[in-house]
Amino acid sequence: MPTRTSETNVRRFLAGSLSGTTSVLFTYPLELIRVRLAYQTHRLPSPSHNILLQTVSLIYREGSSASISHAPVPVPSPKQSRIFTSFPLLKFYRGFSVTILGMIPYSGTSFLAWDFLRAKWFGSRPPSRVGNLAIGAVSGVLGQTVSYPFEVVRRRMQIGGLTQPDRWVGWRETVKTVWRDGGWRGFYVGLSIGYLKVVPMTAVSFAVWEEMKRVLVV
Repeated sequence: MPTRTSETNVRRFLAGSLSGTTSVLFTYPLELIRVRLAYQTHRLPSPSHNILLQTVSLIYREGSSASISHAPVPVPSPKQSRIFTSFPLLKFYRGFSVTILGMIPYSGTSFLAWDFLRAKWFGSRPPSRVGNLAIGAVSGVLGQTVSYPFEVVRRRMQIGGLTQPDRWVGWRETVKTVWRDGGWRGFYVGLSIGYLKVVPMTAVSFAVWEEMKRVLVV
């Protein structure tokens, strides 16, 4: 923001949301590959070597009539088939729409909470290093809590080509499946583990960001 007085909660939320969605646009294919590697290494034709290349190749060829060493691939609808035939790189964005929907409340809430709590607890005084860590941790908890259902749906969609190789699973069907299997609690399965990852990550990220601003006199 140009000045401290021009900061509002809406602007903080929008700034955080836009920064998060912009970053995920460029890094999402790597996230999809990482998730697939964690789930499918035992399914690959030759798990002893070139695992990364095999995973990338399997994703790229999903929905086509070809297969890699008889590995199963999902079959999209005719409309999806035309889209993915024309733009095969879109296959690396399976679940991207849900990720964007989740990134908006996650990044928006995290940045909003960060700025709001800093102003509330410290006012015009610069927070201490411990204070930055604490505020970052609280911001991470809030962001993870409000966005976690989207993460559950995203994970299900990312591995959809493995769990249901004969079908192309969309987000609506994924939401219905999660609800049918576990009700509203199904959208928060593994949240405690998520906290163990996100809380220290956001705490350190925000604290280091503030410390580097101080060092660089920004």
